[in-house]
Amino acid sequence: MNFSLPGFWLSLFAGLVVIGCVVSLWRGRRLDRWLLAGLSLTLLGLESALTLGVFLFVFGVTYLALRAGLRSRVSLGLILVFQLAPLIFYKYAPFFMGQISGKTPDLLRDLLIPVGLSFYTFQMVGIVIDTVKGREPLPSFIDCLNFASFFPQIVAGPIERRSDLLPQMEGFRFRLDWDAIESGVRWIVLGLFMKLTLAENLAAESATVVIDAGNPFLVWLECLFYSFRVYNDFAGYSFIAYGVAHCLGIQLTLNFLSPYWTTNFRDFWRHWHVSLSQWFRDYLYIPLGGNRSPWRPALILLVFVVSGVWHGAGWNFLLWGGVHGLLVLLPPWSRLGLPKAVVRVLHLAMVSVTWLLFFERDTTLLFEKLGTLVSPFDYSVVHLKAVMAAFPSKSAMISSAMILGLSALAIALEGGSSKKPYALLTHRFFCLVMIVMIYLFQPATYHEFIYFNF
Repeated sequence: MNFSLPGFWLSLFAGLVVIGCVVSLWRGRRLDRWLLAGLSLTLLGLESALTLGVFLFVFGVTYLALRAGLRSRVSLGLILVFQLAPLIFYKYAPFFMGQISGKTPDLLRDLLIPVGLSFYTFQMVGIVIDTVKGREPLPSFIDCLNFASFFPQIVAGPIERRSDLLPQMEGFRFRLDWDAIESGVRWIVLGLFMKLTLAENLAAESATVVIDAGNPFLVWLECLFYSFRVYNDFAGYSFIAYGVAHCLGIQLTLNFLSPYWTTNFRDFWRHWHVSLSQWFRDYLYIPLGGNRSPWRPALILLVFVVSGVWHGAGWNFLLWGGVHGLLVLLPPWSRLGLPKAVVRVLHLAMVSVTWLLFFERDTTLLFEKLGTLVSPFDYSVVHLKAVMAAFPSKSAMISSAMILGLSALAIALEGGSSKKPYALLTHRFFCLVMIVMIYLFQPATYHEFIYFNF
């Protein structure tokens, strides 16, 4: 289910046409929830048989656990092991085998993580914990299946909670609400603009730049490219999912709230991948003691290290999570007494540097680049002049500057408001402008979403 490909939209449109015909022919039979489940599973199966098979395994374990009516911590822990087993195997087995034996076995070397595995696994872990600990009533099979498989958000979130999504699944009906559809389409346009016009062109332009690990200006440029790209890519997916769900009458969590407008790392994680931050808070941080724990700083650091490991199997991800944990514990930039605009720029620069820990998996090269960034002697005129030579042509340098500038302008237009986020960018006028830009600047090749096989 790659939202950036026409094939997805054609499949979705065809599925909705079939559903519309079925609903019209068999009115009053309440088939809506079954048809929604069929649509979600079909779209998941079109991605690959493996993707569908692994999902059905995790869902089967989840539903059987709920039916069994777990009573003890031992039985709950055992079920969690079964739920997490596919995630551990596909995501971490190649890394651990490589660390233990020094060489990844051929069977595991090209192992591809089934689409959406990290996201729907956490969502299903959540519903088991909420149902058992909250002594909530057992959801019906079809409602539980729709909760787990709802196609807009199954691939890359948001990771929804039982209390938020399950009631909507229980009352789901296919109906035409033109106000909801118009609002949803605006979010879809914003998401496609961020993915196709911004993230794809940022990926294409950055690929043409030759990065010298000993040149701090080029390392900064690489970090800035990726910082803008990963945001537009991931938030773009989330907004498309939010918009598609809205068209269907389902309200999902808005997973991004202008995170690059924040001024400290604590607020950053309240605005970036909101549902994941809340998941770790509610299912790991609070059960381990939360703010009441005398070991609160160590606990925060642990949560961020686990979050880093969730993002990927590699020492760089562990380091990325740990560094973010430390930065959350530090006093906010605002205490420096600097103007807020300056604080915001400093914070964005630091966030961009930490993305280097995320995307650079070669630890030797990673530490070389980090060393370059903190070395004042490397910020020389020679290295500054070498930036132009890193581009294949003058036109490539100009186009890179333009796409970076457009990305910065889009962030500036977000407004940074958590009360009505992205209000300006989802205005009709800007949506029309974005549609034109999507058409004019669509990339020659498409990349999968960064969080696609995740």
